Amino acid sequence: MKSNILKRALSLLLALMCIVGTSAVGIASVSATNVDLAETAAASNAEPTLNTYQIVSPVPLGSSIEDITQPARLDGEDALRGATIALVGGSFSASVTHRVLADMLIEEYGCRIYFMEEIGKGGTYNPLSPSAKSLEFQQKLKDYGVDAVISGNCGCGICTVKETGNALAAEYIGIPAVVVGAETFIPQIQSTGFNRGVPVVRTAAYPGAFANDETAVQQQKARDILYDQVVTGLTTQITQAEIDAIAGAAGSAAYDDVIFTGSYQRVQEFYEVSEMSDGLPVVPPTQDKIEYYLQFTNMAATDIVNEKDGEIIGVKPAYKTITAYQVAVNAIMAGCPAEYMPICMAITRCFANGNFYKSLDSTHGWTPYVLISGPLARQLGISYSDGMINEEANKLIGRFISLAMLNLAGYKIKENRMGTFGYMQPFCFAEDEQTAVNIGWNPYHVNNGFDLNDSVITCGSTLTWGNPVTVGTDDPEKAMQLLAWDCTEKQQNGLGNTNPVESRTIWLTKDAATTIAQDYATRDALEEALINTARRPLWMRTYAHYWANTGSKIHMNTTFDEHYADIKSGASTENVAADKVSSTLVPQWLQGVVPFETIDTTQTINANTDTLKRQKVVTTGFVVTGGDKTCEFQVMPGGDCVSYEAYLPSTTKWNNLMDGLGYARLSSFYLD
Repeated sequence: MKSNILKRALSLLLALMCIVGTSAVGIASVSATNVDLAETAAASNAEPTLNTYQIVSPVPLGSSIEDITQPARLDGEDALRGATIALVGGSFSASVTHRVLADMLIEEYGCRIYFMEEIGKGGTYNPLSPSAKSLEFQQKLKDYGVDAVISGNCGCGICTVKETGNALAAEYIGIPAVVVGAETFIPQIQSTGFNRGVPVVRTAAYPGAFANDETAVQQQKARDILYDQVVTGLTTQITQAEIDAIAGAAGSAAYDDVIFTGSYQRVQEFYEVSEMSDGLPVVPPTQDKIEYYLQFTNMAATDIVNEKDGEIIGVKPAYKTITAYQVAVNAIMAGCPAEYMPICMAITRCFANGNFYKSLDSTHGWTPYVLISGPLARQLGISYSDGMINEEANKLIGRFISLAMLNLAGYKIKENRMGTFGYMQPFCFAEDEQTAVNIGWNPYHVNNGFDLNDSVITCGSTLTWGNPVTVGTDDPEKAMQLLAWDCTEKQQNGLGNTNPVESRTIWLTKDAATTIAQDYATRDALEEALINTARRPLWMRTYAHYWANTGSKIHMNTTFDEHYADIKSGASTENVAADKVSSTLVPQWLQGVVPFETIDTTQTINANTDTLKRQKVVTTGFVVTGGDKTCEFQVMPGGDCVSYEAYLPSTTKWNNLMDGLGYARLSSFYLD
């Protein structure tokens, strides 16, 4: 947090210091010859004055959400007397800390208390299109005459958005709120509110991690630490200083204003301290470069990319209005050639799809990736061979995703991307579509509603990397069983303590796909076999959910056998309405280990869902990729995948541009 504050301070210093030439309203062009960015570091006294760059901002100016005028807090502690308070949310032992807070509010102020069981919860709140659940929660708050809301507990990346959402729903209907969260998640709570139009979300910070503390310690911290923060948060008015501290100094500027002028090194430092870089060197985005890059798109500079049917689709978490101009800026900074612009534009459209971004702020560290399908992938030389994600073209597109997440979407590490161990760099790959056609399988994008020679961009995310299975047999049935076994092993959240049927993308090398295709003539046939075969013993599922789901403290409220019976009978478990449990034959790979003929198992793969063409949500996807040097497959569990077509300029214009760069015509890469 201190590091972020220092960066912001340095950024503000840069923006306020010496102006070079004529600068646009609200933003100064800072000269590297007049500013010493790092007085505490080695001085660059011999820095050349030539080869300076005038650069622009990679961050969109506009937002889809306007700030609300927040309701007044309760007028001092006297206003708490007899007040009606809702304590909502159920994450990270909220049942423990909420009970303590409620008892203390009742004892000291005679408050009337409603818990989540009575009044419900709203969950993630999107003011542009509130969910039915959010609207129902808001109505309950009104019906029950609630004066203030306390929500919690925030102890992971995804639950923070949900629990903060309860508070935002309250603030939007004029009810003050406080959110309880672990100290490290306070910045995420605040940025979540700010990005959704609530300038200040009052917080109560819990020291340490909820899951590390026994119940007695949680109760003690609620009494001695949280309670006073909650009372203060509800009874003192929001100040302009608080608003400014969260929002920062905001100047008015045009989208193409020059925001800095300096040498290559100074440009790197400027973007770094301004939190517009991922820490790696960037290519300076100058006006002439941007104008050139925009020629490779079918959009003008100010056209809005995250728009559908005339409506701006908010891109979580910053909800910016993203123009083609800013996409070009980030593509240049990433080092992408201009001809990658149709890919970068399509990736940006994927960012506006909730099925893609829903998991990217979690502590579990989903890594985004992009699959490029169709003739454009072959024209640009996007690799599907061995070592594919390390090829230059693939790496550059992965770098664009990294910068786009930061600058276009607004994800910041430790602020609203909360991966416990951090994140891998995003990556890119293509499919060996000719092999898919040869073995009788539709390529990935064709299986999901596109034409064979459409150029399609698919964005997804994964929780695993680099652990393939070698298929040591040419028996297609055994190869399928190996794949089924690996699907049961590679689940989301490590041991698979949440949803056992979470989305997966499965990579198969040419030899592995060819082996399996002997018995499974289509991808759909393979999927059906996996649905029936990839089943996990219910005992394993229950064990993971019982002991590795620390936020819910299940083992403190029920016995293991009771929890097993609950799941078997169809009880809801967090994000799962009900497990698909059956008594089945013991899976092949457990025969000889389990001394029974039949056991209770739960399904781990769902059929692909049917949605609108060109936006199909894929639960299990199969991609022939990785070359022909090995017979392997790799299961990539993670978030949902979304696909969009890569729109090119007119055929004539694209051909002329690509001719000038020495590429063969796109039509020469079509498949039959």
